[in-house]
Amino acid sequence: MAQLKAHEVDRYLSKPDGKHRVILIYGPDKGLVSERATRFAKASGASLEDPFSTIRLDADDAASDPARIADEVHTVSMFGGERLVWIRGSTQKNLAAAVQPVLDVPPSDALLLIEAGDLKKSAPLRTRVEKSPSSVALPCYQDQAKAIDGIIDEELKAAGLSIDREARQVLKSLLGGDRLASRGEVQKLCLYAKGQESISLADIEAVVGDASSLAVDTVIDAASTGDIAVMEHTFKRLIAQGVAVFQIVNGLQRHFQTLHLARAQMDAKRQPASAIVGAMRPPVNFQRRDKLSRAIAIWPSVALERTLTRLDKVSLETRTSAALAVPLTSTALLAIAIEAKGLARRAQI
Repeated sequence: MAQLKAHEVDRYLSKPDGKHRVILIYGPDKGLVSERATRFAKASGASLEDPFSTIRLDADDAASDPARIADEVHTVSMFGGERLVWIRGSTQKNLAAAVQPVLDVPPSDALLLIEAGDLKKSAPLRTRVEKSPSSVALPCYQDQAKAIDGIIDEELKAAGLSIDREARQVLKSLLGGDRLASRGEVQKLCLYAKGQESISLADIEAVVGDASSLAVDTVIDAASTGDIAVMEHTFKRLIAQGVAVFQIVNGLQRHFQTLHLARAQMDAKRQPASAIVGAMRPPVNFQRRDKLSRAIAIWPSVALERTLTRLDKVSLETRTSAALAVPLTSTALLAIAIEAKGLARRAQI
């Protein structure tokens, strides 16, 4: 039985245990799961370019044919050497039943590598693999800040580049939860800065897109500054793309909590909003600084308190009435944008 903790996975992958013939790699971060599965596959000894040495199966196809996995794993190699059966993709079907024959009779000259999503502790596939002495389950949960720092360090080292602390903080603020997307953004940045000694804020501004939540931020910034047209257009696009309403509502609540605190500081210190934003730590994403400064200047504390109460109510209503979540959120956003537009006009901002 092998049940590793998330922090033990990298150490295991640097020196896999040969007695484990079934390797399950799972977790909510598909990019991290894929990256670690590829790392294991490269270290397995099987030739990834040889279709007789590495057999790739779609998870849905494998689950549909319970005998397929066992047949592939126990097929005798034509030319000898280690073989790898690699299952990728997602399935709503029960993959555990198709894997069980391999757990019962593990192969001696083949490895079964399975990529999966976020599996609960009681998930059949996870529990069966964890209970088998010939298998190991590798959970992929990482501290997000540590993971992003690791990606930046790896790619900068490979490119022979450096980055100062402020630029690193800004870069980290633009990278999101998808490991592959984040790595791609850093690689693109390194390619852009090729021939330089270090990466600057200007390089980041020119190249890096927000890999996680720029569109949600656009809706929130537009609503809080009274830009009704941008807010409505971007909100509709997000809903059409399948973005969950709770992400937008939660983001709104965090944003207005930030505005409330910042406005109190601005009034107490008698400083302009831009000075308050400039002093925030970690630094505010440079793409949002002007909008955040404008919102702080527009909204007085009493209006922010009223809006936070409204958002608490919207958050509860969208959770209890899922069918009405989109219109409830749309109405709240419109009300906020209209109020912001009026406040800006009265403040002549």
